[in-house]
Amino acid sequence: MATSTINATYQGRVSISVTNVALNWVTQVRNATTGTFANTYTTNTNVSNAFLVAYDTGRTGQVGQCARVPLFFDVSSITASNTITAATLKVWNPGGGAPTDTIIVKGSAWGGNGSTTTLSTANYNDLDFSTAYSAKDLSWAGASYNDFSLNGTAISDMNSNGYLNCFLIEGDYDYDGQSPVIDDGPYQGRVEYLDATNKIKVELTYSPSGYGNNPIGVGADSVGEILGVARASVSKFLGV
Repeated sequence: MATSTINATYQGRVSISVTNVALNWVTQVRNATTGTFANTYTTNTNVSNAFLVAYDTGRTGQVGQCARVPLFFDVSSITASNTITAATLKVWNPGGGAPTDTIIVKGSAWGGNGSTTTLSTANYNDLDFSTAYSAKDLSWAGASYNDFSLNGTAISDMNSNGYLNCFLIEGDYDYDGQSPVIDDGPYQGRVEYLDATNKIKVELTYSPSGYGNNPIGVGADSVGEILGVARASVSKFLGV
């Protein structure tokens, strides 16, 4: 097995803020189709509430907020000739922020395949709550990396697509679709984008896909070894 580290290709934050006399947080905030703000980060930026769930009493009504972190990783340099077998997504928190649970879910921002390099408010709901890419219940640690072991669904999508498109979101209310208790919060986490040393990244473990063509006119299904080397370990035959 070999390993490699891929830094985030695109990274950002999309959020919403809604004020209403009688706010329904799940319907009007969590399930909204369009956000209020969108940020694409291309320089080092420390965001105290990169992901956020909040429900408060304001002067003109109830205020609901939610923020999400869309991420995109181009892993095609690995999947072009290898198969990913394990992956860990690592997000740096420089310190601070309220402890809260988090999760990684499948995303479709960034044009889906990375063809769009900036976020818009329309990307707020470009995530699939029904497709988790990691386990939940990860406390958001400060002054350290927060590690997400990506599951088989995420690994399969990376191998098929050549990219990882995902969202980091709050786990207990945003992911679960439950309204927080009003004035009890906020639930948020700090993320440092494009830190010079501690970049948002995915650490991959992979194996060679093996030689899949016909050496000397023999079908690949009939080949177990080439010159005594198991087929799965052969990436080239006679230099090809």
